[in-house]
Amino acid sequence: MFKYHNPSKIIFETGILENKKKLKEIIGDGEYCIFTYSDDVFKEYTNQIIDALGQPKLIVNNILPNPDYKNLKDICKEFSEKCENIKFAIALGGGSVIDTAKFLVLGKGNFEKTVNYLEKKVTDFNSTDIDLISIPTTAGTGSELTCWATIWDEENQRKHSLIHPSLFSKISIFDSKLTLSLPKKITIETSLDAMSHSFESIWNINSNPVSNIHARNSISLILKNLPLLIQDLKNINLREEIMRASMFAGLAFSNTKTAISHSISYPITLKYKIPHGIACSFTLPIILKSVQGLDQTCDKNIKSLFPNFEDAPNKLREFFENLNVSTNFRDYIGNANDWDLIVKDAFGGERGKNFIGSYKKVLEAQEFLGY
Repeated sequence: MFKYHNPSKIIFETGILENKKKLKEIIGDGEYCIFTYSDDVFKEYTNQIIDALGQPKLIVNNILPNPDYKNLKDICKEFSEKCENIKFAIALGGGSVIDTAKFLVLGKGNFEKTVNYLEKKVTDFNSTDIDLISIPTTAGTGSELTCWATIWDEENQRKHSLIHPSLFSKISIFDSKLTLSLPKKITIETSLDAMSHSFESIWNINSNPVSNIHARNSISLILKNLPLLIQDLKNINLREEIMRASMFAGLAFSNTKTAISHSISYPITLKYKIPHGIACSFTLPIILKSVQGLDQTCDKNIKSLFPNFEDAPNKLREFFENLNVSTNFRDYIGNANDWDLIVKDAFGGERGKNFIGSYKKVLEAQEFLGY
């Protein structure tokens, strides 16, 4: 027996943001706000939305990478004053924008109330009546298809997972044209984040036949198309394939959550400032090696991606090398003792407990691969 659920309505159409009539038909009428970034390209996208839907009650564009308590508290005040009765909120951007929007709409700008729910795990928190419309501008976050958000408390070096069933996007709009302006570095990082989401949904205690199909589709698309895309960043067909991969990844881990690689990544991002997409993915060859032979279904999924099953970890490592992304922890952490402590602690984390493998197997895999 298994169950799978994702209520988000998906619209996948390149160039749809430029189609005012269609955008209006999809989203509808009502008072709304926009969450986005302040860069010129996002001002252009924001104006396209305003042309279609009319003036919003508020534009929040002072969002920082990795939404942090300090930044969120500043945003909450203005949001609570102007947007308490809005019908929907549009999140136009990457994972940080979408996660910020989730934090704001859940508590309607009540910072203390939402933090209390986040930290004390209150169970009777009311569902939000603000519909979330997500328009990702990167191909990797997956947040547009999940009901959770990653929230950071950098001052106390802590990371929190905001989870509520009402935080699924009502509509997720995938417009690959919005990713054409992404530089090579961000293209790689976000794509590897999607790859990590997919692999982690496979070696996961919550995996199921539907999530596995989505995960395999995602990984196959990234393995095939990402090396080509970084050589031809303006190729809209390749952008569509990677956006499709990100969508499949979101559909996969929306039902499983992530696992050990993400658990390892959080202190690496907090302490060493390694971008999330790299921090959560450079361990994948090690983790892949560590799970080989542990579970028949997991092995079957890996074999479908790498016909030479035994050589799969090396093939995945070669994929990273071709992207000029190191899979050696020493290039990120340096100190082996610190690294061992991070990995050990990761197994006690919420995401680490989703992993089908063990600390011992990870150490053995690390040694096997020569790290």
